[in-house]
Amino acid sequence: MISSGRRGLHESLIRLCRIQAPQAIASQRTTSLISAPAACLHTHCLPCQPASLMAARHFAAASAKQYSPEGQMSAVTFHGPRSMKVSKKAKPRLETPGDVIVKVTMSSICGSDMHPYAGRGVALDQGITFGHEYTGVIVAVGDDIQTLKVGDRVASAFSTSCGQCYYCKHALTCRCEKGGRFGWIVDGQGIEGSQAEFVRVPMADSTLIPTPDNVTDKEALLVGDVLPTGWFCASRGEVDRMAKEYPDDATSAAVIGCGPVGLMAILAAQAQGAQKVFALDTVQERLDLAEEFGAVPVHGGDRENALKVIKEGTEDRGVDCALEAVGAQSTIKLAFDLIRMGGVISSVGLHTDSEFKAFTPAEGYNKNVTYKNGRCPARHYMDELMSLVGKKYWGDPFPGNKIFSHEVSLHDEKAVQGAYTKFEKKLENCTKVLIVP
Repeated sequence: MISSGRRGLHESLIRLCRIQAPQAIASQRTTSLISAPAACLHTHCLPCQPASLMAARHFAAASAKQYSPEGQMSAVTFHGPRSMKVSKKAKPRLETPGDVIVKVTMSSICGSDMHPYAGRGVALDQGITFGHEYTGVIVAVGDDIQTLKVGDRVASAFSTSCGQCYYCKHALTCRCEKGGRFGWIVDGQGIEGSQAEFVRVPMADSTLIPTPDNVTDKEALLVGDVLPTGWFCASRGEVDRMAKEYPDDATSAAVIGCGPVGLMAILAAQAQGAQKVFALDTVQERLDLAEEFGAVPVHGGDRENALKVIKEGTEDRGVDCALEAVGAQSTIKLAFDLIRMGGVISSVGLHTDSEFKAFTPAEGYNKNVTYKNGRCPARHYMDELMSLVGKKYWGDPFPGNKIFSHEVSLHDEKAVQGAYTKFEKKLENCTKVLIVP
């Protein structure tokens, strides 16, 4: 209930919104003004707009001012394995005509962040801004920008892409000849990350997509990384092909690793036609969420029991495909053991091992296995997935929102450091962390 005093204020604000809802005040070519949305601008005006969109629109209105690259901003910075700080850094500037500057509304910690965080793989430069998952509002655009304008809410892939090179034209945007990953700088070469108040986006016309009004910031953030990675994993597992070619057989999939990507792979496999999806993990809370998403939960810690459950559920054959979302030798070996003869292993977990030990060429030959791995070309899938989320294909709200278990302030260094620890060690039911400026 709203008190009479608050109701009067509330109704006044509604009238003010309807009378003074501003139109866009900046043209597409404007480089320093934000377009205010033609909608209610108050976060507490429930009759004017869905509650899930209030924060985003209020943010866009509050940002309706000139962007100045002068001064500093807060950013999560990397200082070696398990050493994260919140630092003051120079605000980004437009460096090329194809750049835009995005004021970040939300960023998040990704499972692939854990590799450099834990000291695995390539050693990143110290002091760089970390992270590659984000959504926000454009506050400045370069002179060559054609499809975006100041004031647009946008979602971003985790890597930049030109849209014109051989690999971009062949649906492999993650291997763009001119592209790079956010938050990945080695020997001074690379792009600063997105766990910050602002981020510079090179090749923005072909890297960013607009976020529709009926898609929340959380949903847009998922569309930039973990949802397309889960979709890519299921697609490469040939779920759609098998479901169409053999409609009388119940296409089955086993998702190994129920972190954010694995959970999205469950939703993707079902959408692509899998009639039975098994979910394997060792963390009960993640298995509970997988079951809520419609999968059959199987505790991966008991290998023999996992094999027994899946054999019993597939007429003793094994699953048609295994969707591996961890990136470890042990989980690839488990995937190999779970698939039927002629089955497919689709691996999207980030690998850092220099040798392949999960199964031998002879074992692969004798089982007619198909093994696929690699980085997801997220930008290639984003338009389709943003449309599906906007059309509420999976329901409203998008069930993937449930993977966000923790939220911390960008400005709270202790909380940010704690979030990285919790995410790495899976403490306090930590599934995915939002970092909010």
